[in-house]
Amino acid sequence: MNWFRRQIGIFKIGIIIILILGCIVLLRVGNIEKIDTEDSVVPKVVDVKESSNSITEKGLLKNQVINISGIDRNYHLFIPNNPINAPIVMLFHGNGGSFDDMIGLANGGKSPHQLWLDIAERENLILIVPNGIMGPENTRGWNDCRTDSARTPMSDDVLLTNSLLDFVINTYKANSSKVYAVGTSNGGHFSIRLAQEIPNRITAFAAIVASNTKNSKCVNSTDKVSALFMNGTEDPFVSYNGGKGGNNTGEGFSIEETINYWVTRNQTTQTPIITNFPDINKKDKSTAEKYIYRNGGNNTEVALYKIIGGGHTEPSIAERYGFLYFKLVGNQNADIEMANEVWDFLKNKSK
Repeated sequence: MNWFRRQIGIFKIGIIIILILGCIVLLRVGNIEKIDTEDSVVPKVVDVKESSNSITEKGLLKNQVINISGIDRNYHLFIPNNPINAPIVMLFHGNGGSFDDMIGLANGGKSPHQLWLDIAERENLILIVPNGIMGPENTRGWNDCRTDSARTPMSDDVLLTNSLLDFVINTYKANSSKVYAVGTSNGGHFSIRLAQEIPNRITAFAAIVASNTKNSKCVNSTDKVSALFMNGTEDPFVSYNGGKGGNNTGEGFSIEETINYWVTRNQTTQTPIITNFPDINKKDKSTAEKYIYRNGGNNTEVALYKIIGGGHTEPSIAERYGFLYFKLVGNQNADIEMANEVWDFLKNKSK
């Protein structure tokens, strides 16, 4: 009987051990599932400067972290097969968006900037896609120097940019003479700020649905930096004719005044070469024209893509936004592919 009781006791202990081990396994599986399902929302808290994996991995490295003045800042990083001497393209999302939105990892994957992943793979580019920080109106964006925009955060995004460039150039031996900033809306305004405050590092920039702003706390530079603007004539937030924009976005110069500033600063020719794109999509209620000002100092150029009838959105043939989105921002042109046009402008620019 005592032997039997001992066996029963041993059996109970065994059952308890099995249950404990089962709980541990379930917890571990649950954590793995949580990481998989929330990976695009909750970033991995790993400083890439201390991560050995990020140096050898290729392709899209999501949710990287860099610490800026005690604040963890997140970014996606695309590393091509041969990063040595590769050009760098930085992509800055608009206010209210995110780095996931920028490259099609959210909102059903619709984003004209998503095509940058294909371009980067084909052209052997490094992409840096930072995430903005939350501002006064609880929207994520960039400190673009506007003093009259209620949505502008007070983050040190120029320091963030410098730090990311230092890390990528030092780690991957990327090409520091080919660094390009590309941004939409608030991200476009911030790209302009970079050309004003660190023109020694920015080879060229593309500001999509953005313009020079009238009320800025930044100091203007005189250094020559190639510039591309892409603007809709019916933009409800960045007025093509200048003045106050909608949704508390502040006051801006007209697109004509903006282009004149960059033409004068870069000392390009005053008469542009004009291209009228075929109206291949009659349903988009818009057409596209290109104005190129060439022969600037240090081989700079200025480009304007005038989207007649276009709204506050990036033109795209492949990546089309939905009907309700058009009601908010206006027409999306479908005669040109924004990312391809921007890269065609940037790719031959070098310091």
